[in-house]
Amino acid sequence: MIVKKIFLIIHILAYKIVRIKAFYYSKLFKRCGKNFYLWGNCYIKNPQKIEIGNNVSINDGAYLNGLGGIEIGNNVSISALAKIVSTSLDIKVFKIEKLHINKKITIGNNVQIGVGAIILSGMTIGDNVIVGAGAVVTKDINSNSIAVGNPAKVLRKI
Repeated sequence: MIVKKIFLIIHILAYKIVRIKAFYYSKLFKRCGKNFYLWGNCYIKNPQKIEIGNNVSINDGAYLNGLGGIEIGNNVSISALAKIVSTSLDIKVFKIEKLHINKKITIGNNVQIGVGAIILSGMTIGDNVIVGAGAVVTKDINSNSIAVGNPAKVLRKI
């Protein structure tokens, strides 16, 4: 019984630490709206180039690299293990040197990024979009769409 209570206290404290981490990142971001949540551990590089709207949640294991800039709208949920990477290698000079190309990613309002989805540099995702689990976004996705697959394709309009 005592052991169970100790584990429950540890569990509650873990969520307090997550709230502190969300507060910490909210101060590092270029801009951060109200009701920003981090649920569990995630990895965020170059937060000073990331803009976050209102009511945004980022779930366990997500990876964001804001080197090229990331703009996330309002009411966005980024599911566990999703990756949003605004930098990539220039394949034209890959054999000579490892040159990175940084391109801004824009994610609209009312967007759900599914578990394990990958958003590559330079992509724009419109408003009211669902990106399915495991999708790899290599082209822009228009508003009011559900996109799935590798590479991500619009399954249907909503």
